[in-house]
Amino acid sequence: MLRLTALLVLAMHLRSVSSQMGMGPEEEEMMEAMGIKGQAMGRKNLTPQAEIFKKDLKYINCNVCRIMVDIAYDKSKEILEKRFKFQKKRKHDSTEFDGEGAVQEFVEKLCNPLKPEGEWVTKIDLKEEKGALALAQQPTHGKCNKECRTIEQSCNDIIDKADTEFTEILYSSVKENTELEKVQRYICNRAAGVCKKKVPKLEPGKRTWDEKFHPMTPEEKQMQDMQANLKDSGMSGTMYKREDLAGMMDKMNDMMPGMMGEEGEEEEVVGEAGSVGGEDSGLSAEDEEAMAAKLDAEEAKQEL
Repeated sequence: MLRLTALLVLAMHLRSVSSQMGMGPEEEEMMEAMGIKGQAMGRKNLTPQAEIFKKDLKYINCNVCRIMVDIAYDKSKEILEKRFKFQKKRKHDSTEFDGEGAVQEFVEKLCNPLKPEGEWVTKIDLKEEKGALALAQQPTHGKCNKECRTIEQSCNDIIDKADTEFTEILYSSVKENTELEKVQRYICNRAAGVCKKKVPKLEPGKRTWDEKFHPMTPEEKQMQDMQANLKDSGMSGTMYKREDLAGMMDKMNDMMPGMMGEEGEEEEVVGEAGSVGGEDSGLSAEDEEAMAAKLDAEEAKQEL
């Protein structure tokens, strides 16, 4: 009975792999009992973040700040220039203009590697080069482990130190068309103070720790983005790999030939009288009715 029930649950959710997060706790328990373990998503994902290399911060803060300003200045131009032109054309109209607020909104997400605004953090590898800890740009996104989290921490520290001046300087610099190098000095040297003094030299052999850069596959990047979106929306669920479910379907088809159809697709499970599995299903009338209702509900969801 348990096997048949699990099979029916599996068949329901294989209809749309993208909707597998609709399983309840009991169904997920059945899937795990059958050897299929999913990945916790959204609020259910309690995996702790990697620790940081605190000793690296003093070697990278200045260069991290310069990169931040470079990225933020380009984006601020994109946000503000259109608004300035619009405001100039409609100078006699009482149009709402909150350009600085729009820049501030971008800056608040600049350090988060799980946001599009902060993805630059995942494309940097820390490398020791000629007495310095260089921020080596990589062509692809990497897994956010200790070095990535260290860069994220440096970025957050700089935002905290510069406070509102970070956004104010960006806003005024775009308005006055200030050169990037000057903007970097205004923010990194004066406001945040991380480039005020010369960056200390890294003695050869002193940095006994290092972390290899691990590029992310497109599938891993897609999974990470989905995870972030779920957390933002406050949702949770469990994601199962397509190949794991397909393999389990094959096993079930071997155990119960014909159940999944000739080409591995699920057949209609509800009988003519509304019962599940037909006369030889082994389920009680109550179980059959409950399973039929569940199937109907699942189909209704997919039609929406």
